[in-house]
Amino acid sequence: MKVLKKLVNVLDRVQKPSRYIGGEYNSVQKKKSKVDLCLVFPDLYDIGMSHFGMAILYDIVNSSSFARCERAYLPWVDMQELMRKEDIPLYSLESYRPLKEFDVVGFTLQYEMSYPNVLRALRLSNIPIHTEERNDSHPLIIAGGPCTVNFAPLEKFIDAFLVGDGEEAILEMLKAVMNGKNRVQKLENLSKINGVYVPHYNKKVSKRVLPTMLKAPTAQIVPYTNVVHDRGVVEILRGCTHGCRFCQAGMIYRPVRERSVEEIEKTSKEIIRRTGYEEISLLSLSSADHSQIRELMSSLKKLRDISISIPSTRVDALSVDLANAVSGVRKSGITLAPEAGSQRLRDVINKGITEEQIFDALAHAKDSGWTRVKLYFMLGLPTERDEDVIAIGEMLQKVKLMGFKNVSATLGVFVPKAHTPFQFAPQIAPSQAYRRYKLIGWAHKYAKINFTDPRKALIEGVLSRGDEKIGEVVEEAEKRDLIFADWNEMFNPDEWMKIFEEKEVDLEHLMAEKNFDEQFAWDKIDVGISKKYLWLEYRRAMNGILTQDCRDGCTGCGVCQRFNVKNVLMGKESPRIRSLDSLVKDVEGDDN
Repeated sequence: MKVLKKLVNVLDRVQKPSRYIGGEYNSVQKKKSKVDLCLVFPDLYDIGMSHFGMAILYDIVNSSSFARCERAYLPWVDMQELMRKEDIPLYSLESYRPLKEFDVVGFTLQYEMSYPNVLRALRLSNIPIHTEERNDSHPLIIAGGPCTVNFAPLEKFIDAFLVGDGEEAILEMLKAVMNGKNRVQKLENLSKINGVYVPHYNKKVSKRVLPTMLKAPTAQIVPYTNVVHDRGVVEILRGCTHGCRFCQAGMIYRPVRERSVEEIEKTSKEIIRRTGYEEISLLSLSSADHSQIRELMSSLKKLRDISISIPSTRVDALSVDLANAVSGVRKSGITLAPEAGSQRLRDVINKGITEEQIFDALAHAKDSGWTRVKLYFMLGLPTERDEDVIAIGEMLQKVKLMGFKNVSATLGVFVPKAHTPFQFAPQIAPSQAYRRYKLIGWAHKYAKINFTDPRKALIEGVLSRGDEKIGEVVEEAEKRDLIFADWNEMFNPDEWMKIFEEKEVDLEHLMAEKNFDEQFAWDKIDVGISKKYLWLEYRRAMNGILTQDCRDGCTGCGVCQRFNVKNVLMGKESPRIRSLDSLVKDVEGDDN
């Protein structure tokens, strides 16, 4: 209540005070619990409210009998300044409790550029940023999300990392904390959980894998203010079988697990009923890859006056039937990801699509009534030549001449990621990226082209492939207010470069091509795909050899054998959807 009283005199002096008031529709204010967790998204409320992973864990924890979950987000700089001035600690939106009063504070690590934000959230909470400085009076700091597949840069700040799927593990972790008498015992308990890595306790860790999809949350929180993706969400499948060699998500989220059409339709109806949303997003790495996507889109036509949003879609998966099925629903635009402009380079990255397939798919979309199209490409992919870059502009020209009213393209700079075949690949310098971008300057008359800052890609590359020493860079960046680095108005590349120089970061080595014998900071993290397999895939890439989709036959990556799982594909098998109640019951055991 002390926090709430102080907020009264602060909120009228900040941008968008609705970010900080909580009390949203469907938020949970649980009265009793044995252990309290505050989930923190280390970025603005506007971004974090769109993250579905937090919504899943929030629902699971609050459905248990012994644990409570609340939320916090990193305030914008104006609010941070006032919080320091008025002595307001970072607090949860449900109860306005300071984060330092929780038993556990959990961060989601979705992108490397948010690392300084994590440390800022701890400082605003009056929690020591170093693990060695914390004692029994402080909450345990845990972290999960895709960036935990190389957690080395954050090891001295985070008490425990969860690698892989969190639905089952989060309750096990909270129970381990609840049963610990002191900090040391709690950390010992956590270190024994499958998928959890506790620095100084564990030497290696294997990712946690959920064999089948759980029941999706439907009472999704409805914000009072506009957020990035303000709509209902149904995760229709998790994982990907295509094997794009640059894609970290496609590697670390294996195997594929699909929901049935019946479950998706039922969940969508329930979300609409419990939230009032008029738009549903079909969430996955590639929604059009669902084995029953045509049946699904036909099924969703039953939802009257509801818009269906399909995230980034593989262009070869957009069939005539799918385009027509979507055309029966109010359209929101279509997004496709060719990634490269030339066929040679698409083969290198194992995209597995031809020029003819791309334009056939676009023609089907056009004929079905789509007028807006957005395309994603990358610069600096391994073996890229100038003619490959020029081919991007030529493709945009052809798309515009097809008659689309609005054509836009985003060009990012390729960043090698851990646990992918391209973890061995070099990353181009910003100067090279600028030069290549100029090669397609002429294409602006055909499309609106957004070129992401290659200096951000350089920093992301350092953070994503860095070791424990890069933690010093993260700490210094936070001290110099290099937070919200993904926001253009906050990005200060010159200051980042000064830190790299002061900390003697060898950029040339970090960005250079690696060989098989290179020791990586993430070698102690087992995501199920062997380093040998990744190296073989890298060599195949250098020779332009395609690897088949594992739906068409096992490619030998090792995930299914390693974790005793398999692809769950609707139409080929129909597994029982495990209920949330059964999950909670299994974990609670005798404490229920």
